[in-house]
Amino acid sequence: MTDALQALYDYTLESRFSAFLQGQNYRDAAELFSRRLDALCQLLPQERRNELDQLCDTLYAQRDLELQAMFQAAWHVAQEL
Repeated sequence: MTDALQALYDYTLESRFSAFLQGQNYRDAAELFSRRLDALCQLLPQERRNELDQLCDTLYAQRDLELQAMFQAAWHVAQEL
């Protein structure tokens, strides 16, 4: 991603993105994820929770890369219009 596109992505993520996450479907999914993650944490012994934290960190990093890819795809589509 170019520096200019990265700056535009960062701006969009920081100031505009959350406005599109207001739907009930998103809130339901986020709540379900949180409940299931909490339940899993309670079931795991303390020494295994660190591994779960590492897994979540990896999943969040993957999600960030997927968001960047979606942003780039949308940018290219918009340029083609």
